[in-house]
Amino acid sequence: MQKLLWVMLVLVLTVGLILSGCSSTSTPSSTTSAPTTSATAAPTTSATVPTSSQTQKVLKIGAVVPLNMAEGIEIQKWMNLFAKMYNEKGGWKIGNDTYQVQIEVEDGGYSDLAKSRSAAEKLILQDGVKFLVSSWGDIPAQTITITEPNKVLDIGCDFTDGTAAPGLNYFIRGSGVYFGQAMNYVIDKDAVAKGAKTYLVVGPDNARIKVACAHMNATATVAGLNPLDVLYFSSDTVDFSPLATKIKSLNPDVVDLGYTGGDQGLNLMSALIDAGYKGIIQPGNMTQTTIDNAVKKLGKDFMEGKETGSFDPTGMQKDPDMLALIDSYTKEYGSFHSDGCMWVTPWFFFQDAVNSTQSVDVDVLAKYLQNSTHGVKCLTGYAQLFARPDLQNFKTIDVAIGNYVGIIKDGKLVSSKTDSVKDQYLVSIKSYSLVDVYQKYWDQYGKPQFPQEPSLFDFADLTK
Repeated sequence: MQKLLWVMLVLVLTVGLILSGCSSTSTPSSTTSAPTTSATAAPTTSATVPTSSQTQKVLKIGAVVPLNMAEGIEIQKWMNLFAKMYNEKGGWKIGNDTYQVQIEVEDGGYSDLAKSRSAAEKLILQDGVKFLVSSWGDIPAQTITITEPNKVLDIGCDFTDGTAAPGLNYFIRGSGVYFGQAMNYVIDKDAVAKGAKTYLVVGPDNARIKVACAHMNATATVAGLNPLDVLYFSSDTVDFSPLATKIKSLNPDVVDLGYTGGDQGLNLMSALIDAGYKGIIQPGNMTQTTIDNAVKKLGKDFMEGKETGSFDPTGMQKDPDMLALIDSYTKEYGSFHSDGCMWVTPWFFFQDAVNSTQSVDVDVLAKYLQNSTHGVKCLTGYAQLFARPDLQNFKTIDVAIGNYVGIIKDGKLVSSKTDSVKDQYLVSIKSYSLVDVYQKYWDQYGKPQFPQEPSLFDFADLTK
């Protein structure tokens, strides 16, 4: 009899454990009209961890960034802060479940083919991450060869045609500069107002930068400048004297450093001074950190009055939610740095998609983003996803991000002008001579509705 009772007890416990296991892997309900076949599939992103009062799931979110660069470090800090803010409130309530948010950041270097691939493979193939959010500096054309077959949603950064191809199912360009030419346009127009006529952009020799430099030349033309052929240099260049001598011989009115950042940007500007160049130098995107370094190396007077794109929301951002995030960042880390502000824009698309669908199903979130019709608030203003009819891609997979134009005054970057989502979108279309292509798209699908914010450019300006 005792043996029989023992067998019955084991059977009861076993059944209980099986039922408990089924319950812990249930899928959050979805409030969207997405197909039930994908919305009800059990998400592989979740695991269970014990808490003091209940069993919670874990929502893993990965990112590949260069941890030897300020941007990568700042992206990591922001992502960790977003997770901490949810977890301190008990987790992220999604559907019927509450998740602890777990951020997994891997160092992929900057445009480092081998390191970038290794980082993405670790996150996806070893750690089981199903969401890459705010990756920056990786090789997106390579990353999608890992994310697409494994059905991983990648809301990342790029501006090449390959990652906007209509055949992709899981890549969303949550940050990038394809629809980002308003900033360059404003700075170039200011150069024209100073009498500039010729324009030369300089940048490191890699495929993505070549695309960006071509975009910059197109925008300079719309602004009224005459672009010269782009000058490229090897990414391991240290001595910029020969390049500076060549630039001086061409004697352009404007030299745009484009994507020549960090020490290379400082070394190139120093070499231009030594070569005797007297024209306008547009230093490319600079944060206060890089400006401080430039002032130390080149002098405050040299940097005075230079214009650059600014991703610093302090003094410009008025939205209470974003101001609260800036305040939380400052309290968490002791001081505010703007290096990562634009590059974490993908987080806000991910957050909007999850909260709107109440799902962590990859296909549900991808579908939501690919049919986006509105802007989301982000640190540098608003951001919005748009279709790419020029590539026959009618899903909203490419981003326009509002940001600022700043001017350096007394060694400090002061944001002075705002580039709206509408400006970024329309100026870019005009710069690329794609008005006719997009007009046909708008005739069929309607013109997009933009966030309510001041803008400099309108549809009527496309044909002027």
